[in-house]
Amino acid sequence: MTEQLEFPWVPSPTPVDNAASRTGKPEAAPRKRPAKAPPRATSEARQAVERLNEALSQRIPGPVFLRITNNASSIISTRRRADGVLQVHLHHMFLKAPDSVVDALARWVIKPRAGFAGDVIDAFIRENKGLIQPRRRRVIRCYPRGRNYDLRDMLDEINAAHFDNKVEAYISWGQMPRKIQRRSIRFGSYSPRDKVIRIHPLLDQDFVPRYFVRYIVFHEMLHAHLGIAESESGRRSIHPPEFKRMERAYPDYERAVAWMENPENMRRLLRPRPRK
Repeated sequence: MTEQLEFPWVPSPTPVDNAASRTGKPEAAPRKRPAKAPPRATSEARQAVERLNEALSQRIPGPVFLRITNNASSIISTRRRADGVLQVHLHHMFLKAPDSVVDALARWVIKPRAGFAGDVIDAFIRENKGLIQPRRRRVIRCYPRGRNYDLRDMLDEINAAHFDNKVEAYISWGQMPRKIQRRSIRFGSYSPRDKVIRIHPLLDQDFVPRYFVRYIVFHEMLHAHLGIAESESGRRSIHPPEFKRMERAYPDYERAVAWMENPENMRRLLRPRPRK
């Protein structure tokens, strides 16, 4: 017998990327949005869950906790709780599953390595993959315009000059960390999932040369352009040979590295700053 029925899925609207023009407002980049509070199930949906629950309860020994989801990455999951209840999470596509699929589902829940049952379930999921909704996305605010440098202008210039305008990425100054490391600094980063380049805000100072900031932007754009290489053994390489070759060919590479390796520049960049 099911202890509880849950209906946490919500129909997902088509996400819109609202990239703002350069008016001082932040640009918008896509990202996963936290799930909203679940709506109440309709009587028809509740009846469908009760039918599925009854069908599984007749086939699976012991108490079952059934939860219906819209999870796009985990269509089926099970876990035996400390109180002995078998917790089963199923994608809502199974609400309309025929008896043959419910039989296979119960067999798989009892014995996950059951080959025939797995084949039947896989075929059912393929037939109903259109019901798997994409994850919702929330908006990341990007702030490319700083006090001294506009990163969006830099990205556009570098994209045209070195990447034939093929790099598709957002760019933003990062948030100032509460505590600045005294010995090292990570000048930039690139998130493949969000396609967002972030540049350390300490570089937005008048004594930091423009060519150095441009070099850091170029470096992160290389990550976006080449991705992460993987060797035959499966080992990931963040800076493969092609990355290093293209980086060294960048016109300002040598003087940018020279500026970075100057201890006085780093001391000035990392010096303690009074709290505002």
